Amino acid sequence: MGIELQLKDIFVKNIEDKIDGVVKASDDSNLEDEVREYVLTNEIQTNLERFLDTYNDPSADYTNGVWISGFFGSGKSHLLKILSHILGDAPEGLRAGDAAEPIGRAQVVEIMKAKARDADNHVLEGLLDANLRIPATSLLFNIDSKGQKGSKTVLMDAFIRVFDEARGYYGANKYVAKLERDLESNGCLDEFTRQFEQIAGKPWSRGRTQAAFSGPKIDRAFSAATGDEVTGILKDYQKQYNPTIADFADDVNDWLQHQPDNHRIIFLVDEVGQFIGSESDLMLNLQTVTEELFSRTNGRVWVIVTSQEDIDAVIGDRTVSQGLDFTKIKGRFAIDLKLSSADAIEVIQKRLLTKNEQGETASEELWRRHRDELNTLFSFQGEGGVRQFRNLKFGTEEDFTATYPFINYQFALFQDAMRGMSAADFFEGQHRSVGERSLLSTISSALVECKNRPVGSLVPFSALYDGIAGTIQSAANHRINEASREFDTRTESGALTIALLKALLLVKHVRGFKANVRNLRILVLDRFDVDLPGLEERIRRTLDDLEQKNYVHRTGDEYEYLTNDEQAVESEIKNLDVDDNSIRGLMKQIINEDVLRMTHVDYGQGRHKTPFRFGLMIDNIGQGRTYPIALHIVTPMNDMNLGDKILQSSGERSELRVILSDDDPTLMRDLAMYERTEKYVRLHSGEQGPRKRIIDDKRSNLEFMRAGLKIAMAEALKAATLAYNGAVLGVKAKDDAVAIVTEALQTLIGRLYTNFDMVSGLAYAERDLPDVLANATNTIPMDGSDDSDFLKDNLDLPSQEVFDYIAGELRNKLAPTVGDVIRHYEDVPYGWSLGNTLACLCHLYGGERIHLLIDGKRIPRTDVVRNLTNQRKTEAMRVEIPKAYNPANVKELRDFANEYLNLTAANLPVDVEDMAAAVKNGLVAEIGKIEDLRREGGRFAFASQLDEPLRRLRAVAAMSEAWLLESFPNRNEANSTEQLLDDKEDVVDPIRKLLRGVQRESLVSGLDWIGTNDSNFTLASAELQRERDRVRVIVDDPMLFQGNRVNRFNKELAQLKAHLETWIGAERESALAIVQTVRESIIGIDSYRNADEDAQRNALLTLDNAAAKINGAKYVADIRQTADAVKGDLYLTLVNQLDAASDAARRQTGPQPEAQPGGNAVRTDSDDSSNPGDSFEPADGVGAEPKHAAVSPEPESKPVNRNVRVTPPRPKPMLTTENDVDEFLDEYRRRLIATIREGKRILL
Repeated sequence: MGIELQLKDIFVKNIEDKIDGVVKASDDSNLEDEVREYVLTNEIQTNLERFLDTYNDPSADYTNGVWISGFFGSGKSHLLKILSHILGDAPEGLRAGDAAEPIGRAQVVEIMKAKARDADNHVLEGLLDANLRIPATSLLFNIDSKGQKGSKTVLMDAFIRVFDEARGYYGANKYVAKLERDLESNGCLDEFTRQFEQIAGKPWSRGRTQAAFSGPKIDRAFSAATGDEVTGILKDYQKQYNPTIADFADDVNDWLQHQPDNHRIIFLVDEVGQFIGSESDLMLNLQTVTEELFSRTNGRVWVIVTSQEDIDAVIGDRTVSQGLDFTKIKGRFAIDLKLSSADAIEVIQKRLLTKNEQGETASEELWRRHRDELNTLFSFQGEGGVRQFRNLKFGTEEDFTATYPFINYQFALFQDAMRGMSAADFFEGQHRSVGERSLLSTISSALVECKNRPVGSLVPFSALYDGIAGTIQSAANHRINEASREFDTRTESGALTIALLKALLLVKHVRGFKANVRNLRILVLDRFDVDLPGLEERIRRTLDDLEQKNYVHRTGDEYEYLTNDEQAVESEIKNLDVDDNSIRGLMKQIINEDVLRMTHVDYGQGRHKTPFRFGLMIDNIGQGRTYPIALHIVTPMNDMNLGDKILQSSGERSELRVILSDDDPTLMRDLAMYERTEKYVRLHSGEQGPRKRIIDDKRSNLEFMRAGLKIAMAEALKAATLAYNGAVLGVKAKDDAVAIVTEALQTLIGRLYTNFDMVSGLAYAERDLPDVLANATNTIPMDGSDDSDFLKDNLDLPSQEVFDYIAGELRNKLAPTVGDVIRHYEDVPYGWSLGNTLACLCHLYGGERIHLLIDGKRIPRTDVVRNLTNQRKTEAMRVEIPKAYNPANVKELRDFANEYLNLTAANLPVDVEDMAAAVKNGLVAEIGKIEDLRREGGRFAFASQLDEPLRRLRAVAAMSEAWLLESFPNRNEANSTEQLLDDKEDVVDPIRKLLRGVQRESLVSGLDWIGTNDSNFTLASAELQRERDRVRVIVDDPMLFQGNRVNRFNKELAQLKAHLETWIGAERESALAIVQTVRESIIGIDSYRNADEDAQRNALLTLDNAAAKINGAKYVADIRQTADAVKGDLYLTLVNQLDAASDAARRQTGPQPEAQPGGNAVRTDSDDSSNPGDSFEPADGVGAEPKHAAVSPEPESKPVNRNVRVTPPRPKPMLTTENDVDEFLDEYRRRLIATIREGKRILL
């Protein structure tokens, strides 16, 4: 039997050789090994080609920055160090202590050229050779070790320090370094150091590290070296030296001016990204430093940095979060070299896992034996977005043999684990880069730990923990150390416990990894040919034990490692008290909102099913509203045995009991833990400090705990025992909790609601009710006798059931409401839906079998559906069975409505009482119309004939609907239908016809004409007045609307109009004759003949106006008044005007004869001689002055009134004696003679 092959025997290299995975910038002691062992992967070759192609090109003046990015284990720090020795020589000032001189730049380049040749990459080989011809100084440093955080200039200070140290100055104190530079620039540094050593008794290299304690000695040495007396020289430097980035760039440029023309400086800065973090000032400082060095040195300075994040991610994250524009830095660091995890895996495979011949054979045999199960063994499982952490090569022979005894997924998962732990501050040291914990050294450490295991074994993922354990903070891994003391790791169970804790710690902050039993089995699997179900069961038991001891926290089927602080919080949570009702309340939420997500179960045949709402009870305690049926959850908190729990359901015909199993306490424990966690988070919502993150995580974890409880509750319902009425209830559904509960509740409904079949197949909704109401007819005989013909649709039978219930309630002197009806048929044994019950009520209402009332008032048909669907009104809405009325009376009332109100059957409600109400409303409306008619005919006597029909109408409209149906049709009633119809025919309609037709216009116009001519009739003859009175008698007849009385009125009115017009015409002719007489008189006098044509024309025009006024006058009084004015004052006025015009004409033609006796005509009374009225104006004339009057210079003179009328005296009101006559004549004679003597002419 051969010796068993062990893992340590299958590799080319001795795996026990120490591999220092941490590449230190300042340590070149192992530089030759680091260079010779460096693996020039394809990715690195590509990156080097791209960089050197730009760096070697003197015309590439657009950038001087290189950004190398890659996460943990990608080799970015190693690449940076190799670059530093390829690009330039490292100054002695940056070497550590007494370190031996490392291999030179040329040797490093030759080694790398050889590696490029081995890879057949002659392009890279040529670029390396060309680069060697560019002289340069490389300044490689770790920014975290050179920069002292706390200062705004920390990043610039780090550059200054490194540059000072490279030149031999004391960079740790920039003021001392500045002193040294100034002394050297003035040629005094050597003398200063000699003087200081003599004064202080120690070399300057030691004294400058304690410069604060050597101030006076430094002053004396400075004075001795320079000849200048000084005091406190270092304090002066501290006050005066405050370099800017520009100052630093100028200092670098000054140094370069003393170097060969093409000499360059390269600043190589490790872990800049980690150092800067989220501080925008540092990012902007890096940008400015790089820009200033580029511009002030004409591109002779390069800055090469490393970061875990690539440049795009850095810029994008900070630009979004801080609102600043960092895009300029991308232009400065135009060369972005990205290192991937695949590159790190390639390095590990080539440097560490390369197999020897027997290793190749053994690993190939293992692959052939297990290749078909690799996917099953190493595929992570879980719901929603589970990552596999493996590349496309997984499962291939090439990948397996190159990676064994590791598995492909472990590298990517471990890198994610390191990133997660770094983000969670698990590692020691401020700004400790995860890159300092090399993936290579971690893999090497794990491999050495498993070196003696036989081939066929695997290095489990959990073993990688040991390679980084020393760098993890004790607060994070203290629980693992504690468990190592508590559990015996020499036993299989103890070893599994520690392995699980290590694995859980590693994946604690890995996004997309679900730490359930199956996936944890992959992480701790250490060999092939394992009983996987048995291993998973042992893992489950181990995890349960760890959960009880607060090492881990479980959410559903996922587990999480607890740090010290988290363990303390977890203990506090578990010690919180929560009562059983809180747990039941949570269970209610999960069942209702997460698992069942339903409040009703559909039941019935075919497509039309009825929803049955159900309530929820947990351990005999109602959860929310109660309903006729209930889902009763019996939990393990009820400690009765299963048989008793089943028997306890006896007699509870409205309950379905779901008895949860007592076998697995996990569900109840998880419910209690959720309640405790939720309570704890609520109580500590204001927590600050390091525990705040843990509490925030707990708050976020509640969602995942709830999701786990949903799954667990669904599984518990599927596994539960269903009990109904004292027996186990079997169902066909098995795999779906909702289907199981639904089927069981449907069985309960079928057994409980035995009368549900009456509405089977019916599924009326609110939207269907108007159609039900419209389609319903009174098919049930009013006497209630049986008639099978009425069963013409599915609603008749359930509607009859509802009618019988209502009738029974009314017989018992109860007043059922719609709410009572709804509840009655929702309850056992009916279970009817609300829609079906309301449909039955609409069917009964539409068939006039019931009435609905609110506040004692009937609900009209148009409002029935709206009120039935208003839940707030159903409790106040009473249901009544209508009274039966005499069909003959009903018919007569309908006929009356048709004849009197023009309401046809189509316009009347089917319900008799509604019909009576409609008739009543119609009568009220008719009253309003007749009242309007009465007001319209108010000026006519016959309108009073409407008063009696109105009285009767008002009396009928004031009666109830019942009276209209019972007494109104009775012919013995004073106000019967027949009487109202007679009124309509004999009075109302004729008057309406008269007042709303053309006859009304003739009446109105006739009366208006009589009124208008009232003044004419006053002056008319007595006979004409009597004729007018006869016409008025006709129109004042109260019965004018009957017969042909209106025609008679029109006839006699026409005759009256003719007679009046004849008389007025005679008056008009008489008046016109007077005007003509005056016209002829005017034309015959001398004054008219002597006046000019204008005066003549004006006089005649005035008379024409008077004649026109007479012709246009309507009233005799106006005609007579105009005639009197013409023969009176108008005649006198016209003569005077003509005289004046005649005199003016004579003055214009020559000397005038002396005035004749007589003079102008005037009135001798007090009457005004002006125009007689406003109806017409005499024509204008011009009068002449008397001969003896002074001649006026004006061309025209005012007319003189020479023609007058002498009014007879009136000494007494009447003459009664001869003496009275003599006196009158004597006085009149005296006046006439006096007028003649005045030279005036008297008009008679």
